[in-house]
Amino acid sequence: MKDVLKNYNSNGNGHADEEEKNTDAELLIKGAIFVRNKGNLVKVKFENILWMKGDGNYTTLVTRDTVYSLRNILKDFESVLPEADFMRIHKSYIVRLDEIVAINPREIMVGKDSVPVGRTYYQNLINGINKLSSGGSD
Repeated sequence: MKDVLKNYNSNGNGHADEEEKNTDAELLIKGAIFVRNKGNLVKVKFENILWMKGDGNYTTLVTRDTVYSLRNILKDFESVLPEADFMRIHKSYIVRLDEIVAINPREIMVGKDSVPVGRTYYQNLINGINKLSSGGSD
């Protein structure tokens, strides 16, 4: 897993170098990552990932049907995931944007799960969505 993530490491500012972007063309399987689970490498498609929680050197990856506990930091995953589909919404959480069903200043609902949203990330999230006001308080 670390070898795969090493190919996607960022240059320190959160954006991949042009040379590193070309490594995607070299990958045999696109649109997924492989995670170690019970001695096997298991393919997890990006579209099946709901959210991730970082906790020190470990990350909990939640998919539609399985929860994986992985020994990688959250930043490793942030650099691999497609930016158009995923967003960091808390210092410890990344979510799949099209799975968000409700938002409030303290948490968001991703599928049936409640995930906290950090104050500094909330404004970026709100600025990036279409919203209609019903006349109530925002």
